[in-house]
Formats: sequence, C-alpha cells, structure tokens
Amino acid sequence: MNVELSLEQYETLLKLVYMGDWVISTLQAKDRPDDELDNDTRFAEVVRHVFNHAEVAGLGSIVQIDQNNGEPYLTREFEEDSGLVDILEDYEDEVFWQALIERLAHRDFIRHYGETAISAMAIEERIEKETPFHDKWATEFHDNGIENLKI
Repeated sequence: MNVELSLEQYETLLKLVYMGDWVISTLQAKDRPDDELDNDTRFAEVVRHVFNHAEVAGLGSIVQIDQNNGEPYLTREFEEDSGLVDILEDYEDEVFWQALIERLAHRDFIRHYGETAISAMAIEERIEKETPFHDKWATEFHDNGIENLKI
C-alpha cells in the first residue's frame, strides 16, 4: 500500500508516530509481566519505517540515526521546537489530574455506598450517585491543586 502525503502532512505524521511511540514506550517501561505490549514489535517496526523515510521526504534534518543501534529518532531540537515536548507534558498533566479525580471519587463512592449496594445499582444510578464525588474532587483540585492533600 502506498500513501501520498504532502511534506507538511508527513511532518505531522512524524509527530504523531513519535507521540504514539512515547506512550507505548512509557507503558513498556512499567514492570508488567506477560504484557503483550512488551512482546509486540509491530509498534517499533512502524516507527522505524515512518522515520526511515524522512530523508527521502526532505526531512532528514529532523530525523537522525543512532550510531550504536541504527535506530532512527527525532532530533532534540525538533522535539523542542515543534512543541512536542510541551504537548506531551500537557498530556501527562491532564492524565494525572483526571486519574486522580476518578480514583478518589470512586474510592469515596465505594466508602459511602459499599460494594454490595453499588453492584446492585443500574449503570445510570451508579453514574448519578458517583458524579457528586467526582465534582467534589474536580472542584477541589481546580481551586487548590494538591495543596490540601495529606496522607
């Protein structure tokens, strides 16, 4: 299969592939036994394939080849100048806050109603009753960040 891309589209594809690879690499870095991501080389193969076409596309200056292992990578300058680092930092920040809110809300929901009562609820009722806990934590972190968190 062949896909025709303009230079701008190809550069955008490089960014998307980089960000996808960053997410997969982060997940692979976690010690999770028997994780199919760890045993799946398809991701790395696609990254290599897309990055290796940069020279032909006229974007060889933003992709370099590691002299030790022959793997292509985006230059640090491109990562920073293209805003990729900022995008990924914003993504991490958003995921952190959303996960924290969801986990604390769910914890409080279980503490308030109990697992037995919750398992008997219809999904609509669960959502309705858990939403106030979610809203409470979202408001707290919006207003105060982690300032009031204590262990």
